[in-house]
Amino acid sequence: MHLEPRTPRRSLRRQRHTRLTRTSGTTVLMRRTHVVPPASALVTPPRPLVSTLLRTTVALCVLLAAAIAAAQADGSSPWRIGVIASQSAGSAIGALQASVAERFAAAYVAVGVYGVPLVIDVRDDAGDPRRAESLARELIDEGVLALVCCTSPSASERVSAVAEASGVVLLKLDGTPTTDHVWTLALRADARTQMTAAAVHVADEGKSAMALMTLDNAFGVDAAEAFERALADAGREPVGTIQYPPSATVLTPEALWAATREPGAIVVWGLTTDTDLALRGLRTRGWFGPAYVRPETIGPATWRRLTATAEGPTAPPTGGDAWWQVRSAVSPVTVFESLPAEHPNREAAAAALARIETLDARLDPMEVGTLALVDDALTLLQRAFEDVAALALPPGLPAASVRQAVLDALMSAPPRPLAAGTYQARSGDPRMARWQGLVVVMTR
Repeated sequence: MHLEPRTPRRSLRRQRHTRLTRTSGTTVLMRRTHVVPPASALVTPPRPLVSTLLRTTVALCVLLAAAIAAAQADGSSPWRIGVIASQSAGSAIGALQASVAERFAAAYVAVGVYGVPLVIDVRDDAGDPRRAESLARELIDEGVLALVCCTSPSASERVSAVAEASGVVLLKLDGTPTTDHVWTLALRADARTQMTAAAVHVADEGKSAMALMTLDNAFGVDAAEAFERALADAGREPVGTIQYPPSATVLTPEALWAATREPGAIVVWGLTTDTDLALRGLRTRGWFGPAYVRPETIGPATWRRLTATAEGPTAPPTGGDAWWQVRSAVSPVTVFESLPAEHPNREAAAAALARIETLDARLDPMEVGTLALVDDALTLLQRAFEDVAALALPPGLPAASVRQAVLDALMSAPPRPLAAGTYQARSGDPRMARWQGLVVVMTR
């Protein structure tokens, strides 16, 4: 099987995907509030995107009033989710994150959680972490049962503190290391999760020992810690870690050090430039074994070379191709077009992509993965709300009790294979993304 991910920057509208139909429903409604930033911070979205968003927003506002009125008439309180994104901060991804939440709302507007509507309230922090913190407090005061946040790590950090103090679930979208907060769960696969997937893949190929090459700075310290934990998770053995200065222009000596330890595989965990230098150093020193890298360091041309790893190694290339047989653990949605029909994440990825493609935006694979996290977060909360509703809790419970029930539902749920990964909350672990939900791919 060959994995041929979509060409970066390609219009998603031109691709076809199978839509997901759910029998259990959720009436989903949405309100949006905006902050007007300074003129210098304004970014004009593409014209098709503006017109599409306007039409959808007007329709959802009408449905919002009708559904809330119906819920109040029968004494039910709507299930409320607050979404905080940087819609007007000069970054297109924040506006698109908000739009994905809107598409999710539109997809489930005709049905409900046992007849009770779900309100998705999207707020714009305008790229200001302090405003994100303030918005989180406002949303909690207004009765939201969970939060989805944020576009920036600094905003996520502030909102996480608010969620922890208030006893409200926060599903965090960014990939920064998470704290030990009980109420914050991270959806993006972190370095430890990605390296664990790599270590398991190495074991499946009959190898054991692994080495790490990374930067000699705070980033590298975090990478080395993640490496040790990942190998412990997978039962593999480290043969050493070599760190190099960020200013390095040649990494041949460091590559020689790693190669002479004779590992079964080498993990190169850096940024784009130094990762390329490290790979070139390894090839120069004759190392053509498996090397694993961060997905963020894979360039557009390299994405087009990704294939399945099941075929096994081939003869080393001629011409000094530094990226030959380079591997990475990526989210399923980034390589959706080549996922087999029986893949557990395929159905959810198809449904998420069907909503993302209506944005009419040009997105590379990593951006698609980022937007799919929003869809996954809302899906996880939707199912948690359904689980809580099935308990038939007595009416009139304090919001704090319902919020605790939502957290309990997330913590007790089985693994959920969705678009950007497979999720399962575990006590004492702030990560929800599990290595089993990642797809290991390799260049040829």
